[in-house]
Amino acid sequence: MADRAEAGGFLHSTLPSPPASTIASSSVAPSILPSPRDHPLKPGSSKESNFIEYVERKLLEISGRYERRFNVASREHPERWEHTVPSNGYENFGELAVDLENVIDVIWVSGTPSLQTPYLLNVALAVTTYLPSFAFSPRQTFQLLQKLDISFSSLLHGHNVETGEALPGFDGGRGKLTTTEKVRIRGLVERTRVAVVVTAGKVGSADGVSRVTETDEALTTDDDMMEGLEDDTNHGRWEMEVARVYERTLVDLGAALDSSNNNGYG
Repeated sequence: MADRAEAGGFLHSTLPSPPASTIASSSVAPSILPSPRDHPLKPGSSKESNFIEYVERKLLEISGRYERRFNVASREHPERWEHTVPSNGYENFGELAVDLENVIDVIWVSGTPSLQTPYLLNVALAVTTYLPSFAFSPRQTFQLLQKLDISFSSLLHGHNVETGEALPGFDGGRGKLTTTEKVRIRGLVERTRVAVVVTAGKVGSADGVSRVTETDEALTTDDDMMEGLEDDTNHGRWEMEVARVYERTLVDLGAALDSSNNNGYG
């Protein structure tokens, strides 16, 4: 609740709890994403400034807690995190995933494509960077990646792909992702799929912390990674979920980039 107050009223005013009767009677399929604002944040407004400050502070706190897991920040730059980061580092990826999901929700509520795309890219990069440092947490990992997948796919289409509802900021042809943004997303998607398979293959790490071995580093493609998992009967049950990582976004990006010179998404 304190975070909502600190966000200058942005979160409090845009994330109301709908009445139970509304939820029960709604004919719209539920979405894992929260409902966005009706209109994008105005450039240069106090709400936009509060949003940017809030999201960047949260991402900094998450980075600080990740570094404290290895005592890097406290050893080399203790003053950097003194007033912004809890003293304890993340014990597992599940804790980190919860914090990142909360940030995704705030980003989505902004209803502002020009802010949603770059900040979601930052979150996606954080996932790819942090994931291999932890033991595999399947449920939290796939839940977080599903939320990112729905987010990127919805931005590519201009509507929530789960509910079909139009997104704010896309009227009149506005809000479309640039080719550069699409290429960046595709690169992160491909890196994340590899990172997930590598991490899933290290569930049995004795010290609870995933480590990249020489064998892991030699596996550089999705097919190679899948073959590596197939040899481990303990992890075979996750193969299908791994194959589904960013599945919507991959399909949409293929269509978007292929038709960038025609009348497709681009």
